[in-house]
Amino acid sequence: MPDSESDDLDAIKRRKMQEYERRRAMIERQAAAAKNAPTKPNPEDDLKFVRSKLLGRGQEVLDAALSQYPQPALEVVKYIANLYRTGQLNEDIPGEDLYDLFHNLGMRVRLNTTISYVKDGKRVPLSQKFKKGTA
Repeated sequence: MPDSESDDLDAIKRRKMQEYERRRAMIERQAAAAKNAPTKPNPEDDLKFVRSKLLGRGQEVLDAALSQYPQPALEVVKYIANLYRTGQLNEDIPGEDLYDLFHNLGMRVRLNTTISYVKDGKRVPLSQKFKKGTA
């Protein structure tokens, strides 16, 4: 009898020791992964990175979106930067596409636009013509 009890105790000790080793190894792996994991990019870095990938009026669209919808626009910028970093997106983004993206997300970005025409070699805003016509 004493041998079977000591065998049972030894078996329990072995199981506990194996469980302890398994937990310790898992904690060490997690610590190593956390140490080797890349740090999260700064939102300002994401913004600079995405700005470098914009074409045409993309800068203007992004500035307008950031001024009108600051927090949601930063989330979109962060998402776009993540797409570039993971390799899912590798083309530059035209301003029209960025505008469409914001519009499809429900953010109606208002851009400063003017209509002008050329008269005698000079660019004249259309609003000036209306002012002269009514005066």
